[in-house]
Amino acid sequence: VNLLTSSTAGVKEEAVVALSNLAYKNVINKVSIAEAGAISPLVNLLTCGTTFAKENSAGALWSLAVNVKNKVTIADEGAILPLVNLVTSGTAIEKIRAAAALLNLAYNNYEIQVAIAEAGAIPPLVNLLTSGTAIAKEKAAGALWNLAVNDKNQVAIAEAGAIPPLVNLLTSGTAIAKEKAAGALWNLAVNDK
Repeated sequence: VNLLTSSTAGVKEEAVVALSNLAYKNVINKVSIAEAGAISPLVNLLTCGTTFAKENSAGALWSLAVNVKNKVTIADEGAILPLVNLVTSGTAIEKIRAAAALLNLAYNNYEIQVAIAEAGAIPPLVNLLTSGTAIAKEKAAGALWNLAVNDKNQVAIAEAGAIPPLVNLLTSGTAIAKEKAAGALWNLAVNDK
């Protein structure tokens, strides 16, 4: 964790990759990494790191955000806006990993769903539905699915033009994109506004 704040970009990059790998599919490591204080420097690297560090920091936060306590810490440390910025103007990999991090952050957390929408995430996520790679479309549809649990977000998602590209993914997307798009449309359909 201390290496994340090293003065050498290469050392930071290696530390981010190591933490991302440790967090991947390991519940205990997700908790331990957060308890060791890694979230704040990972969030910092979203804006101040190299492209490689940004991609892998977003990936690490994606993995860490599966944990309920971690997602609150990630949001409290200010990760939402930098993640939205990566979805908006990052590299293809940054967009995928940032959208996936937002997907996990939004899952079952009303306050974070509101914060993500207020940070301007909905339009760039909708844009990814048509302009992103196949995996980016999956992650964007999943994030919109989780955001569409919230009534206010449902209106914003519809107003951002998400319905046509979500419907399109039902026939043209990967199996995962089809599932995520169907979930988003399901959530959008429960709002009568």
